[in-house]
Amino acid sequence: MTAIRELGDRRGEALVLNNLGIALQQARRFEEAIIAHQDAAAICQELGDRHGEDVALINLGLALREVRRFEEAITACQDAAAICQELGDRHGEGQALNNLGLALREVRRFEEAITAHQDAAAICQELGDRHGEALVLNNLGIALQEARKFEEAITVHQQDLAICRELGDRHREGMALNNLGLALRQVRRFEEAITACQDAAAICQELGDRHGEGMALNNLGLALQEVERFDEAITVHQQDLAICQELDDWHREAWALNNLGLALQGAQRFEEAITAHQDAAAICRELGNRYGEGQALNNLGIALQEVERFDEAITVLQNAITIFNQLEDAHAVSVASNFLERTRRLGDEDAPS
Repeated sequence: MTAIRELGDRRGEALVLNNLGIALQQARRFEEAIIAHQDAAAICQELGDRHGEDVALINLGLALREVRRFEEAITACQDAAAICQELGDRHGEGQALNNLGLALREVRRFEEAITAHQDAAAICQELGDRHGEALVLNNLGIALQEARKFEEAITVHQQDLAICRELGDRHREGMALNNLGLALRQVRRFEEAITACQDAAAICQELGDRHGEGMALNNLGLALQEVERFDEAITVHQQDLAICQELDDWHREAWALNNLGLALQGAQRFEEAITAHQDAAAICRELGNRYGEGQALNNLGIALQEVERFDEAITVLQNAITIFNQLEDAHAVSVASNFLERTRRLGDEDAPS
């Protein structure tokens, strides 16, 4: 870098900075990567190198999303897409639009995310880029699920799955099956969801993809709960929990514990469920995951209610409602409030007269 600067090779400096940013992202040093990509974009803008600028902006958007600076990521992706469109760079435009959709989804702008992914998928189809199309379809399906358009999501995930099998891409096939299972569960096609998640877990295990295997096991456990196969669900969630702990993935460990607690409740093993939900809430609190903490507290309150620890249940449900109010999640507030009302009523009935 020093030699390039001494030579006054600004174009070369921008290229090196962009490559440095990519390397830093791979090392998960995202804040440093952001600076590198910002500097690369600034140099390209100074030189009027529009192609170099859009490449730097695309990579900048990815790094910003990793550190949850979503609004800045959205701006970077929008700017990159606009430059690519101006240059007629359809491949770059599709990439920028796909990344834009991912950032929009993070701030719950689901309809805009769907549009961005649909536009990206159309570009991939136009270019005959089957790998890119599969990637975008996966993200489109997830956005459709977030917007509760589950039937459309199923169709999209099935299209993704077909392309992955056509290409022999086992890793992405596992991802497609896992996301298909999620959508099938939402429309109560539980047996199909179980099969999809079992197949996803088997592929991930075959490939040594422990993270993907854990995700598939989590979703399999939830589908098994829906058909009241609670003992099987407990085993599956315990396997997922072990993977999360092996990978030091605290975010997923919290969800694994919460879902394990739900399965334990289904099996009437309430004391174990209480411990699982308490542990989940503690991890979420430490991570600053307010929504996850609220969900864990809500489920903890239900378990405490089942063993007639009504005062404790009332306290944790009130805490859950406080969190959901702060997050402006009216649906979650309503659900927790209904449980709180029921708990108070049961507590009054249990009180000595």
